[in-house]
Amino acid sequence: MGQQQLLLLVMGIIVAAVAVLVGITAFFEKMKQFEADNLISRNLEIATSAVYWKTKKDPFAGGNASYAGLGTDGLPRLHMEAETHHAKYEITSVTASAVVITGNSTRYPDIGVRTWLQDYSIDSTDINYTGAYTVE
Repeated sequence: MGQQQLLLLVMGIIVAAVAVLVGITAFFEKMKQFEADNLISRNLEIATSAVYWKTKKDPFAGGNASYAGLGTDGLPRLHMEAETHHAKYEITSVTASAVVITGNSTRYPDIGVRTWLQDYSIDSTDINYTGAYTVE
C-alpha cells in the first residue's frame, strides 16, 4: 500500500509541474501578443495623425493633400515620439499618396508591425514575429 501512495504522490507532482510549465509558456506567448497589439495601436495612432496632417492646408502646418512632407522628420512633424517605453517607431516609406509605418518592440526585438496607409485609409497592417520589420 505504501508504494501505491508514493507512486500517486510522484505522479501528482509530475502533473502539477507540467501544468505550471504550460502555464508559464502560455503567459509568455500572451505577453508577446499583448506587445504586438500595443505596436498595432501605436501604428494606428501615427496613421491617424498622418491622415489629419495631410488634410490640413500648408499655412496651418499641414501636408496640403500630400504625405511627401513626412519623408524627413515625419514623426516630429506629427508631434509624436519615435520611441516609447517598449518600442521604436519610424515612417519608413513615403510618397505623395502613401505612407508605410514600422514599429519594433524593444522588449521582444523579433516582434515588428508594419502599417500601410494609402490615400486617406489604412490599406493593411502586418505583424511579424521573426525580426523582419526593424527600426534603426
